[in-house]
Amino acid sequence: MKQYDLIVLGAGSAGLSLVHSAAGTGWKSAIVEKSHVSGTCVNVGCIPTKILISSARVMQTVKDAGKFGVVVESPKADWAAMVARKDEMVARIRDRSYRKVKENDRITLYEGEAVFLDSHSVEVNGEVLTAKNIVIATGARSAIPPVNGLKEVDYLTSTTAMELKELPRDLLILGGGIIALEFSQMLSRLGVKVTIIQHGNRLAPNLEPEISEEIQKVLESEGIRIEFNTNVSSVFSEDDKVFLVNETENGPVRYHADQLLLATGRAPNTDRLALEKVGVRMDERGYIIVDDDFQTGVEGIWAIGDVIGGTMFTHKARNDALLLARNMFKGKKIQSKDRLVPFSIFTEPEIAGIGLSEAAAISAGHKIKVQRFPFGFLGRAMAIEKTTGFVKLILEAESGKILGAHIIGPEAGELIHELIMAMHFGATVHDLQDMIHVHPTLAETIFSASWSKK
Repeated sequence: MKQYDLIVLGAGSAGLSLVHSAAGTGWKSAIVEKSHVSGTCVNVGCIPTKILISSARVMQTVKDAGKFGVVVESPKADWAAMVARKDEMVARIRDRSYRKVKENDRITLYEGEAVFLDSHSVEVNGEVLTAKNIVIATGARSAIPPVNGLKEVDYLTSTTAMELKELPRDLLILGGGIIALEFSQMLSRLGVKVTIIQHGNRLAPNLEPEISEEIQKVLESEGIRIEFNTNVSSVFSEDDKVFLVNETENGPVRYHADQLLLATGRAPNTDRLALEKVGVRMDERGYIIVDDDFQTGVEGIWAIGDVIGGTMFTHKARNDALLLARNMFKGKKIQSKDRLVPFSIFTEPEIAGIGLSEAAAISAGHKIKVQRFPFGFLGRAMAIEKTTGFVKLILEAESGKILGAHIIGPEAGELIHELIMAMHFGATVHDLQDMIHVHPTLAETIFSASWSKK
């Protein structure tokens, strides 16, 4: 039996941040990871996908070179080289995380799977670890929907799609959320014929409706087929093809392709922890239920990151760890409920947002006004041939307080930070109007939206 001040299950963004904070206060910690240090983001999530998306963007830029008066030959995708570049970069970042852990004498890494024995101890590879404080940060994985025949089909997930030895000629994507948006555009630009099969009536239904509509137009303009209001009842393989069967009022309709990519959400990594032994409560999907202090209701056990559900972003998981560290190591009261958690989707144009949607603001009882400004009227956007999209501000009608901000357009993931800061410090639309923005820049769209009367 080995005794620690803290045991953290999961060495992703949340878990690593927490044990390094613990080490800085003198706590002796154990961190347990069954896969790779750095978690989903670095190994199979945001970093590798953005590396491949960057390759696809460069290829598209070459295709569009004629718009700028540059004559080039038609580019070809070297998928193997793209994957090798991705693997090398991921390994470099992951190795740095391993070194930081191994060089810290207050952190011990256990590579294996943890199982709870009681509320203060877990077993890993036959060793028993004990601590007064245990934090669950085991993350989530691709959710596999209960579709007939799916277990007999060699499908892809967002993880395995990046490990393909060669690109398929055509691809079906089941689902229409963030993963579907990013992967469909990336693979289409590399020459794959892509069809999105979406259960609902629009893409990424959590986005503002007009942003969903705008990104749909972009994807369709690039040759991506989108089928809405589908009811997939079964999946099967035949003659090296994968078939999806969509049940309609007029009978079944089949879609087929070389490969099937599942983009149907995430599932928590809680099913192998033996949480029932210690009484940690979970919801119907398996996500751990916590209060605003990340406590599970079992003394000495907390949970942070994707394993507690809600918005699943690396920056949110890191912030979970920051708040818990303030509470656990410094005794500060924390409040996680009303945080402003921004997001970004790395399509082209990019999509980003912070705060309330228009519908949510109205539902909350706010009297609002909405102001928009399109990138198409912006000199810098014209110069770089990136005029699709707009900035949308949701304001409290009387005070001008910024309740929400949403962008679809070039570099939206960077531009949103001006609005994150504005909302964090309680700025109003009048403060945006008073700020001098450099001309000509993309950020002028935010300035112009603050003056817009639309």
